[in-house]
Amino acid sequence: MDRVVGTSGRIAFASAMRNLLADVYPGHDQADLVRRVFEVLGLPIEGDGPEPCEEYLRKWDQRDAFLITYGDSIQQDGKKGLQSLGEFHRKWLKDWLTGIHILPFHPFTSDDGFSVSDFDMLRPELGDWSDVEELSKHATVMADLVANHISASHPWYQQFLAGEKPGIDYIKTASLEDDLSDVVRPRSHALLNHVVTKQGEKQVWCTFSYDQVDLDYGNPEVFFEMLRVVLNYLKHGVRVVRLDAIGFIWKEVGTTSINLDQTHKLIKAMRLACNAVHPDVLFITETNLPLLENLSYFGNQDEAHLIYNFSLPPVIIHALLSGRSDFIRKCIMAMPPAPAGCTFFNFTASHDGIGLRPAENLIPDEDIEGLRDHAVKMGGQVSYRALKGGGQKPYELNVTLFSMLAQNFAGEATMGLERFVMSQAIAMSLEGIPAIYIQTILATENDQKAYEETGIPRRLNRKIWKLDDAEETLSREGAARSAFNQLRALMSIRQGQPAFHPNATQYTLNLGSELLGVWRQSHLNEQSIFCVFNLTETPQDLDLSKINLIMTEGWQDLITQQVVEDYNGVMKLAPYQIVWISNMDGRNRTESRLLQRYRDAMPV
Repeated sequence: MDRVVGTSGRIAFASAMRNLLADVYPGHDQADLVRRVFEVLGLPIEGDGPEPCEEYLRKWDQRDAFLITYGDSIQQDGKKGLQSLGEFHRKWLKDWLTGIHILPFHPFTSDDGFSVSDFDMLRPELGDWSDVEELSKHATVMADLVANHISASHPWYQQFLAGEKPGIDYIKTASLEDDLSDVVRPRSHALLNHVVTKQGEKQVWCTFSYDQVDLDYGNPEVFFEMLRVVLNYLKHGVRVVRLDAIGFIWKEVGTTSINLDQTHKLIKAMRLACNAVHPDVLFITETNLPLLENLSYFGNQDEAHLIYNFSLPPVIIHALLSGRSDFIRKCIMAMPPAPAGCTFFNFTASHDGIGLRPAENLIPDEDIEGLRDHAVKMGGQVSYRALKGGGQKPYELNVTLFSMLAQNFAGEATMGLERFVMSQAIAMSLEGIPAIYIQTILATENDQKAYEETGIPRRLNRKIWKLDDAEETLSREGAARSAFNQLRALMSIRQGQPAFHPNATQYTLNLGSELLGVWRQSHLNEQSIFCVFNLTETPQDLDLSKINLIMTEGWQDLITQQVVEDYNGVMKLAPYQIVWISNMDGRNRTESRLLQRYRDAMPV
């Protein structure tokens, strides 16, 4: 989409940007800050400028879904990582996963990419910018802006140590006398790292690790540097920018140093600036936080377009392991509809494992401890965060989703595949855009070898696959192939249903503890879908009188095509059965071969 320019647009854009940056940097020359934004964007400060315009109109619909993967999760000899990934996506996923989230692809020194040492290039083994551009021809590409910190080997930090510009002014430091007792952290090591620089001893702020050095956004030049990074992404075909650990970027002594007002203003300024030259850009914030704090990143429809639905993984997993819908129903009911132009990013597993902090106030502590103990029982590990005043609390479960669901809380190792498929079906059914992690696509078990070799708990959930092995796994008879075929068929069915639009209306149904029920309704009210899940290993009765099957409509299950004959009768649900009861009677419905594919994929 071409940028529309004009004098009135320049004035309006400059005014909006000045208002945002004035609140963040009150001691700086506001005209100069706005001039710097125009400079970074490559726009003239005089004459024509960006017009206020509606952002890219078709942001998303029910056809959209994402793959989450590292650039080298799929490898083959003689090819770069992104080339192998592209080949795997085009052959196996293109028809049902329209987007690819490539986890950090820059050179790095630790944390599997989240300790960036050079923002200008890709890791050579992954490819180069042309490979990102090639992927963008076949999928919507999402890339990570690791915004909070850089590697200790990054030139900026090396300049900081040497007392040289510009890095000397880019690194966040503090004093041992500062009151940092309220700082919220996802790690248990000491916050400040004592280092010796050419200018003397310094206490460097390190939220995540001592190899991940926090940037000082109190210096506006840091914001401009990161804006340049994002613009380079967009230049090479990236259209969704994931703002990693964004809640931590602004620090203030005597505060929690998370989710501060300046952080929100800088995200808004980033979106405003990028939208001026790329109206189709979308921003998604990665804030692994309790529900209300997470929702704040929608702003006033001027901040994140998408936010991660971090509460979903723990509540879905708990529901499937316990056979009870109490906590997941509470979670869904507490989730307000996304504002216009915004939506949720629904996932059940990621490279980071299963976060537990978003489950606080949704799942009681004793049940969170049950999840922790179950993860360990299934071969996983647990990461902890430090608490104010001492002590620690489980923060993250490092385990693959397939391993986590292999047994239920009772220790029964039956129907793990059914639980696994249902976890994805729930995420597909809810308001938002679904995303599936590469290890979920391949039904991967814990990679104990990688963990034992590195001692890094997250490696349990970050297996690197040879392309031939991945394809063989999906081709031979077994759990992985069955799960894959079921997920592809369900997603293909989903793509044809307007009631599954990411912003279609959603109501939570109370069908008893053993069942989870959600009612989705399309924007024009022409379609309703009642999504019901039997969370147990025993048959359950669905009382159809408890859902609103309008008598003038014809109703049937989209998955099995079973027609509902008695609207006040009882539908018998098999263990872990999924039903999508729709009133569409074949209109806008997926071809019957996809429905047949789902039935063929179901275990006997």
